[in-house]
Amino acid sequence: MSRESKRRVEREKARTAGMQSAAVEPGAHEKAGVAQFLREVRSELRKVAWPNRQEVVSYTIVVLVTTLVLVAIVWSMDWVIRNAVINTLG
Repeated sequence: MSRESKRRVEREKARTAGMQSAAVEPGAHEKAGVAQFLREVRSELRKVAWPNRQEVVSYTIVVLVTTLVLVAIVWSMDWVIRNAVINTLG
């Protein structure tokens, strides 16, 4: 193991030292109540980087324009193939 790898492993161990493991031991299922679940969901949602109004509007415009472009491409390919089949088969 290289020196960098050892340092990386040590940093990761130090970073995760106080965290609980996500892995659950077989047979050691913990039952959490609904209230605890909702508290955890709320705390996780606080960590989310929510977009502001301007970002949402710009993302929406990008999605709509991309959708229109793709619809135009698919429609034109359909039109060309349809006409080719009609002309070939008579």
